Amino acid sequence: MKRPNLPALGLELSRRTVLGAALSAPFVLKARAQEYPTRNPRLIVPFAAGGPTDTLTRIAAERVSPLLGQQAVVENRAGAGGNIAGELVARTDADGYTLLVAGQAILAINKALYKKISYDPATDFTFIGMLGVIANVLLVNPKTVPVNSVAELIDLAKKKPGEISYGSNGPGSLTHLTTAIMAHQAGIELLHVPYQGAAPLTTDLLAGRIGMTFTAASAAMPLVRSGQLRALAVTTGKRSRFSPELPTLVESGFPTLDAPTWFGVVARSKTPAPILAKLRKDFNTVITSEDYAKALEKQSIEIMVVPPETSDEFLAKERKLWSDAVKVTGVSLD
Repeated sequence: MKRPNLPALGLELSRRTVLGAALSAPFVLKARAQEYPTRNPRLIVPFAAGGPTDTLTRIAAERVSPLLGQQAVVENRAGAGGNIAGELVARTDADGYTLLVAGQAILAINKALYKKISYDPATDFTFIGMLGVIANVLLVNPKTVPVNSVAELIDLAKKKPGEISYGSNGPGSLTHLTTAIMAHQAGIELLHVPYQGAAPLTTDLLAGRIGMTFTAASAAMPLVRSGQLRALAVTTGKRSRFSPELPTLVESGFPTLDAPTWFGVVARSKTPAPILAKLRKDFNTVITSEDYAKALEKQSIEIMVVPPETSDEFLAKERKLWSDAVKVTGVSLD
């Protein structure tokens, strides 16, 4: 009786095993995607708990959890301008269980700003939905900068080049880059004074040690209504529902400065299509609901729907705007 060639038989079995696994893999992935989620999805927030982004995320998580059938858990991973959170999510499996709440910094600024960055926002993430936008307000101390409009501010700055100072949240921050773009396009020179927090910046603005700044509407408007500061414009493309009397920067002669602070939800690229479809459907249901809009209104946050099919175009435009701003400032961070 002829004995079988055992090495050849083992090789044939290995081939069959590999082939069988390859053929069954799509069905396994499809089954897992259809069961999604079977555990708690995580929403990674790039800021500390208690801030506006954290609050926005928790409002969304509370409302999307019943639709998902699992509690969405909010985790705060602050630091490095959002890069800690961005890198964490970029290294996770593309299974829909670790999502990132990201704004301009992670998705549009940091790649141009930082010398080294371990993730690529254009290829590592895919868009799910826009959670909300926060209108920033251009504020001046009327005693230090006695103007009533953006046009008057520009005229004064041209007469006093480099003498009007503005505060920001630090080099490369959205407030810094917004002011830098405005100054560049207007042909004026302003003095940049970076701060490490909103509290000391506001204190110095109220005291007249700096002349102007951009800050969130929720913090700005009480100071305007009390007469301590003067508002000149908002950074939203259309007038803010919370301060409809204020013109936009677009109206004031800066057509590219449709630049509110925005935060969306993204997942890892290559997340299975059925999982992405469910996430987009469930988050869209929340984002377009009246209950969600009312909850955001209490935080002076507005809705801006960005459909997934137009998100690539939206993000490409944002990356162009803010990478150009980084070049204008010449700032570069390690």
